[in-house]
Amino acid sequence: MVLTGGIGVGKTLAVLALAGNLRRQHLRVGGVASPRVLAGGETVGYRVRDLATGEERPLCSRPAPGLSSCRFTFSPEGLTFANAALVRAAREAEVIVVDEVGPLELSGGGFTPGLRAALGSPAFLILTTRPALVDEVRARAGRAGVPTIELGERPPALRTLAETQHLFDAAAEHCARPTGSTGPLTGYADSLARAATLVTIAPGERILDIGIGTGAFACQVAVPGVEVWGVDPSPTMLTRCQKEHPDYHLREGHFLALPVPDGAFHAVLSSFAFHHLAPTEYEPAFAEITRVLEPGRRFALLDILFTTEQAREEARVILGDLWDDEETYPLTAEVVPAAESAGAVDVAPHRVGWLHWAIIGTRPHSRARRSPAA
Repeated sequence: MVLTGGIGVGKTLAVLALAGNLRRQHLRVGGVASPRVLAGGETVGYRVRDLATGEERPLCSRPAPGLSSCRFTFSPEGLTFANAALVRAAREAEVIVVDEVGPLELSGGGFTPGLRAALGSPAFLILTTRPALVDEVRARAGRAGVPTIELGERPPALRTLAETQHLFDAAAEHCARPTGSTGPLTGYADSLARAATLVTIAPGERILDIGIGTGAFACQVAVPGVEVWGVDPSPTMLTRCQKEHPDYHLREGHFLALPVPDGAFHAVLSSFAFHHLAPTEYEPAFAEITRVLEPGRRFALLDILFTTEQAREEARVILGDLWDDEETYPLTAEVVPAAESAGAVDVAPHRVGWLHWAIIGTRPHSRARRSPAA
C-alpha cells in the first residue's frame, strides 16, 4: 500500500496510528517512521523511529546558514540505524512501514538498502511518499497495481472522547496483570526490567519504593539480602503487596510526605506513579526523595514521559481509544529541572520503553544515614 499526501498533512502520524492498531491485533510491525522535529512551529529536522523497538535517532536537520543549498543534511548514523531496522523487519515483521520513500531513495541513497530488503520479504508493505512521486515509487518497487491512499488536509480523528473513556475503563481491568498492559503502559514488564538495571544495590542495603503497588519494581531491583520498604497511598494495594511479599516493610504515604527518616535508604524507586503529581508538586516530591536517600546514592523514577509536546501528541493519536485525557503525562524537560532544583545531581532521563523513561539522579554528599523505625 502507498500512502501519499503533501508535506505536513500527517502521513507519519497516520502510519504511526495504523501501526499501533495493527499491533493491538497482535501483528508484528516493523520498519521506520520519520516524525518531524519542530521549533517555533517550523520543521527543523526529522528523527527516525524503529517501529519494532520504539528507539529513535536523528535523521536529518537543517544545515547551518551558508553551508549548504540543500533543505536538510542527513545523518549517516541515522541512515545506518534506519536501514538496520528495515533489514531486521524484513526477517521478522508481518507488516513493514517505510516512511518515507523520497528523491533520495529513488536515486539509490537514503533507505534504499533497507527498502530492497523489505521488498524481498513476504511482509505487507506500507510506503509513504509525496503525490508527485507515487507512480515512480510504485514502478521502482515493482508494485504498479498496489492501492494508493491520499490524505487530505489532516488525518481523521480516531475516536470520540466518550469512546476513549469507555475503552480505557475496560483496559483498566488489566492493571492486576501488568504484563498484558496496553495503552500508555504497553511494554510495562520490559520497561521494569530495563529500569531495574539502572539501579545498583547490594545485600544488606535498603531500598524504598514510592507507590509500590504490588511490589513489581522493587522485586526486580532487590537482590537477596536487600531490605525493601514501600510507601503507597492505597491501603488495599498495600494489603495485596504484603500478601505477596511478607518480608516487605510497608507504610501508607505518598511522594510529598514520606513516613521515613532522613538519609535512610541506599536507593529510592518509583514506577508509574510520578505522573499523578501536579507540575507544582514535582520539586517538593524530589525534595522528599533526596531527603530520605543516603548521600551519594541514586533514585530511579520510571514513568510515562515525553521529550516534547509533539511526541506526546503523536502518542495520543497512535493510542486513540486507549489514551486517557484525564491523565497528564510529564515532559522530561519539566521533570529533570525540578529534580535539580530540589538539590539532586547527575539527573538524566533514560529511555527504557516506547513511552517509558527512567529519571535517574543522585543525592549529593551531605547528611548521614539513619535507619528507619521498624
